[in-house]
Amino acid sequence: MENLKILVVDDEEHTRLGYAEILKMGGYEVDMAVDGLDGLFKAEKGGYDLIVTDLRMPKLNGLEFMEKMQERGIVAKVIVITAFGSYKSFKDSENLGACIYLNKPVRAADLDAAISELFRK
Repeated sequence: MENLKILVVDDEEHTRLGYAEILKMGGYEVDMAVDGLDGLFKAEKGGYDLIVTDLRMPKLNGLEFMEKMQERGIVAKVIVITAFGSYKSFKDSENLGACIYLNKPVRAADLDAAISELFRK
């Protein structure tokens, strides 16, 4: 699992940097994007195994980001992390291919457990 290439997409700098640091400490290769549009650009070029994305972002929100990924044939597992979780956004995320949906705040152990769950199969 340590060879995973992960993209973190979050418009909040401290959150983005925090997740990236946690993931790097886990031995993963990590890139970051400042919003959904930047994330889409990087995802098209990057060949990521996993994308960790926020839902509420400028330019493209997380749902729009996942929809554009599908339209462009970008294949990666997706973990959605949001501070504004609802059943509707959970179902919408699931329908757009999200594998795991987590509510903020997310502890390092929660993120690690989610990744382990996704890639042990």
